[in-house]
Amino acid sequence: MPALLERKEEYQPLPEKALARLWQKRAARQREFRTSAGRRVRVLYPGRPGTAAGPDFRDALLEVEGTGLVRGDVELHLRQQDWYAHGHSGDPNYNGVVLHAALETSPRTTDLQNGGRAPVISLASLLEDDDSAGEEAGSGDPEVGEGGGLWPLLERKGWRRPDDAEEMGRLLDAAGDARFRVRAAVFASLTGEQSADQCLYEGLMEALGYRANRQPFLKLAQRAPWEMLAAEALAQAPQLRSGLVQERLLEVSGLAAAPGNRKRRKSGFGPALAVDEWHTFRVRPANHPRHRIAGAARLLARFLVASPPAGEAPLADALAERVAGGKPSALTDALAVKGDSAGGPAFIGADRARDMAVNVALPFLHALSGDAEDSTALALYRKFPRLQPNEITREMADQLLHPDWAALVTTARRQQGLIHLHRQLS
Repeated sequence: MPALLERKEEYQPLPEKALARLWQKRAARQREFRTSAGRRVRVLYPGRPGTAAGPDFRDALLEVEGTGLVRGDVELHLRQQDWYAHGHSGDPNYNGVVLHAALETSPRTTDLQNGGRAPVISLASLLEDDDSAGEEAGSGDPEVGEGGGLWPLLERKGWRRPDDAEEMGRLLDAAGDARFRVRAAVFASLTGEQSADQCLYEGLMEALGYRANRQPFLKLAQRAPWEMLAAEALAQAPQLRSGLVQERLLEVSGLAAAPGNRKRRKSGFGPALAVDEWHTFRVRPANHPRHRIAGAARLLARFLVASPPAGEAPLADALAERVAGGKPSALTDALAVKGDSAGGPAFIGADRARDMAVNVALPFLHALSGDAEDSTALALYRKFPRLQPNEITREMADQLLHPDWAALVTTARRQQGLIHLHRQLS
């Protein structure tokens, strides 16, 4: 039987999940791959497994001959032609693919929805690798194992690989502070362009969008400005204010129930977003944008202040008061919104409120304080307990920490450090 047919028969029974495990375990141990155009590709980091619609691996790091360091997504298939059979060529979720890898390749190109093309490599060599050959493959080499090819890349950015757990803890704290200051600098720049409350409002709204709807929530905050929402709501009785804010946000979001039932939007608010800008496919009711908007309305109504003194920022000042006490729980409570009924889903749960505190409120208030070295916001950030882990913190902990050091990541600051190190890999 011809060798090619033997290979096809050998490949077909292999499930794609098994192929993904081989890629994750063996790709970085390969000396190199070759694209269909003959270019050498070395895998420094295979990427973290994708958990939503889109490519199999996210944020892989590759060294590509003639290009240098490339960061992006990787899609795996048994047969290269499956790219088209699965409809990826017309799906914008796959526009970040920088490498298409398959067991059975063909002369056909891999076309992206945006008009680009992804290079193609064969994965046949992964089937020939022997996991038991650890010494020769490099499992004992400091450039693989914990961190694989990541530590050499991080060292180029000044993050030297630690020798022990204590040193690793200090590195994570330093990286966490670095991320905090980067975010604070972004807020400092934004407050030079618009009011402090509008800046904080946009940050909180974007955080309510989670990963899938961050941009639509940010657009919503820009088209329904804080000052206009507050002025209109304050004209109502206190018990009606959150309902008015919710109504206005739903109108501008484009998610109001029926167009015929919408009230005419007052001048000054931007045009409604298109419904297809929102990601709602297979989203649980508690995570639906409408539910998050309802939470935003209740949260914002808490901080409405009638006729604030000129130059003051009621939204920012209200959160600053919670920070001054030095207790993470006080700021968390200020940002959390319970459900309307006992046992019902929270509009903004404690986990999301803590994320908003660490990623938005505290760096914003640090920027507002004008203290480049220290502030009550930075001090509270350093006290915040561990947040819910996410894809990046889990993957970076697996990649960078010795198995005996897993208990080091006990604070939000150190989790933010893992995210900061992840951002350095480019």
